[in-house]
Amino acid sequence: MSSSKTIVISAGAVAVAVIATIIVFTLSYANTPSQQQDQIITAAKQRGVKFLANNLETRINNLISVMNLTSMQQEVRSTAFQSSISTAQMGIPQNADTAKRQVAKNILAQYHDIASIFFLTPKGDLYMGEPYQQQAQLPKLNYADRDWYKGVASTNAPYVSSVFTSAAIHQPAIAVAVPVYAPDRPAGSPSDISGYWVAIVSLADLRDSLASLNQGKSQIIIVDHNGTGIEIETGDTASSSSPQNFSTLESVKAAFAGKSGWQTETVNGTNMNIYYAPASVRPHTWAVLSAEAA
Repeated sequence: MSSSKTIVISAGAVAVAVIATIIVFTLSYANTPSQQQDQIITAAKQRGVKFLANNLETRINNLISVMNLTSMQQEVRSTAFQSSISTAQMGIPQNADTAKRQVAKNILAQYHDIASIFFLTPKGDLYMGEPYQQQAQLPKLNYADRDWYKGVASTNAPYVSSVFTSAAIHQPAIAVAVPVYAPDRPAGSPSDISGYWVAIVSLADLRDSLASLNQGKSQIIIVDHNGTGIEIETGDTASSSSPQNFSTLESVKAAFAGKSGWQTETVNGTNMNIYYAPASVRPHTWAVLSAEAA
């Protein structure tokens, strides 16, 4: 009896040793130098797209701050020339309200991401724009149908629009709109609003800044809260495509949910490794993607 029991224990010990050896071998195989290198590269790419997303957030938040601060200036809050609004020049004449125009010119000179600045009445009629040439060539006077107008008018807070083709610069752009309160009136109810101060931001300029930060040859895609995105080809020469819809991508859905990571998906018929990260663009969440052929 004693001898038989000893043999059983020995067989169990051998089985445990064999299993342990298999596990050690499997773990060793799973962490080969090649796979470790792949993990390092993947982590670096994920950090890279997070860096781009953070940069996008910072740039847009800076523009919101500029528009907010300047909206408090008396020159901006005044609408003394509102009676001069006309469809003849799609707003007030070029030589009217030069003080407000000068504030806009100063912003344009300092912040090159901004292509143009407009002031609109509470009803969405154009009061003035700089550069004046962009104001005068606009096709209509009222812009109450625009996403940025609806957003800022409904929230009475800074609003960043979805991507659209600007009638002012004829390029893909976003708008940063802030409410402006009447002179000598503190921020309060909508009845105190004298208008809206709006910056048109060229995506070409954002493209150039993000492309300069991207160290690889990957495609950068900025996707707004509606799923509309701009592909940015980086490398020796940066270029961008026309806006298209990326809302069906799982990576975009994950970024909208505040997640970052990577996965393989099909983009325009090509399998791509997509690294993604969320960007907080008030009051929405956008997605920044870095894509390369799988």
